[in-house]
Amino acid sequence: MLTFDDYKAKISIIQILEDLGYKQDISKGKISPVFKLTDGTGNKLDEIIIKNPHSVQEHYYDRNYKGGDLIQFIKNHINDFPQFQHQNTFVRINMILGHYANEPYTPKYEAFKTVKTENKSFDRDRYKEFPTTIADLRFLTNERNINHQVVEKFLPFITRVKDLQGNGNYYNIGFPYINPTDKDNKVTNYELRNYGFKGMAAGGDKSNSLWIADFCPHPQMAKHIYFAESALDAMSFYQLNANKIKLEESVFCSVGGYISPNQIKNTLSRYPQAKVHTCFDNDLNGNLYDIKVHGIISNSEIAIKENKDDVLFKTKGREFSINKNDISLESFREKSKIVAPMISHKAEKAKDFNEILMKQHEQKKSIKL
Repeated sequence: MLTFDDYKAKISIIQILEDLGYKQDISKGKISPVFKLTDGTGNKLDEIIIKNPHSVQEHYYDRNYKGGDLIQFIKNHINDFPQFQHQNTFVRINMILGHYANEPYTPKYEAFKTVKTENKSFDRDRYKEFPTTIADLRFLTNERNINHQVVEKFLPFITRVKDLQGNGNYYNIGFPYINPTDKDNKVTNYELRNYGFKGMAAGGDKSNSLWIADFCPHPQMAKHIYFAESALDAMSFYQLNANKIKLEESVFCSVGGYISPNQIKNTLSRYPQAKVHTCFDNDLNGNLYDIKVHGIISNSEIAIKENKDDVLFKTKGREFSINKNDISLESFREKSKIVAPMISHKAEKAKDFNEILMKQHEQKKSIKL
């Protein structure tokens, strides 16, 4: 039986990245190659840097899990391999390693295209919605550990979607996007999730639209808006804080992984009385998203430039840098002297709020064993 060291000698992280659909961004060089994963419209979903490629010292770094070796990569991306299932995580990891160790590998050398393809307009008729029950959402309940009670509350804002132009007879979970300024609430996009898949609808509007779960009787009665990077994060945040949240006063939104100013502005125009909460990831990008929302709320122009060790901020009359390890909404407020009425929530000892639910589930499984 092969050991983890044996597998690291036989398998490159790059082999697995390419199999998962990542492509190398050759503009970043070859010494420490950068691989990017994009959705159907060219928007970046993930970025991974490889150090010491094709060697036993090979390591990866990404914005989600900080980094590690081949084994850590598989462990942190275990949900990208739905075809390998086992209750024991380490058995499941060995199943995945065994698969790739026996697969012949030839580098694809398929370059990431830095120029996006021309976006097609969103074809609403391309995506057919189907009636959805909690039983249809096992990915949320079984795989992502969002409990049935929470899924039931959010069910009016979730659907199942079939891409009529896609390959295969399968359905994805769809979180419909709307433009908050549109009184008719026409669907303009979908945030799509499934086992081993996440993306957006082809040609969907993400500049002005977002997923909105509105539990208020009237927009003017909304007292709290919770912005998250994904619908899963928003639902997970609610599950972890349900005893502190009055649902009938709350609106939950997903920006779909990155922020555009109009997503925030349009939402605030619809809910002018609501206080803003952000529930973004507990990492550099998540902290920068907090700062961007803060700038939008305070009507402040903020220029952000990321350097190797720090981030340069330019606001009206001020220019300053903050070390990447120290960046937070609080440190930005202290340096910029700009204060806006918003609250930033961060997952404690985790990247995001769904990761907390996943860890709680693993701990329960360990106790049972």
